[in-house]
Amino acid sequence: MAISLRYEDDVERLDAVFAEAWRIRRAKYLRWLEDPETFFLVAEEDGYAFVTVGPPYASWTTGDRIAALETLSVLPERRGCGVGAALIEAAWERLAERGVEDMAITTTVTNVDSHRFYEREGFRQGFVVCYGKRAG
Repeated sequence: MAISLRYEDDVERLDAVFAEAWRIRRAKYLRWLEDPETFFLVAEEDGYAFVTVGPPYASWTTGDRIAALETLSVLPERRGCGVGAALIEAAWERLAERGVEDMAITTTVTNVDSHRFYEREGFRQGFVVCYGKRAG
């Protein structure tokens, strides 16, 4: 399986492959790609990962910089075939080139399949993020 680093000009090509995900996230991805520390990886026609690298948030457990796996998307028919694991490994390799040793992933509480996947990939729950919305 070929994993490749992609840039802003590749976003157009992926519109057709991941139409629904791109429809929802496209503007955010393009904005993030303005930052030279941001990258996305593509497993040709199977899935993609979008990683941002930013300043650390308040934690004594992370290095000087921390990456965020903003999106990991694998086509349903390709799940369980190693696509997600290959994308995460490629992200770790790219992060190592930048001297980044920590990566955070946020999922919804109800997405237990992704929790199990990330735990198999060596991630563990380290923080609890509470979400709220102001009424009115």
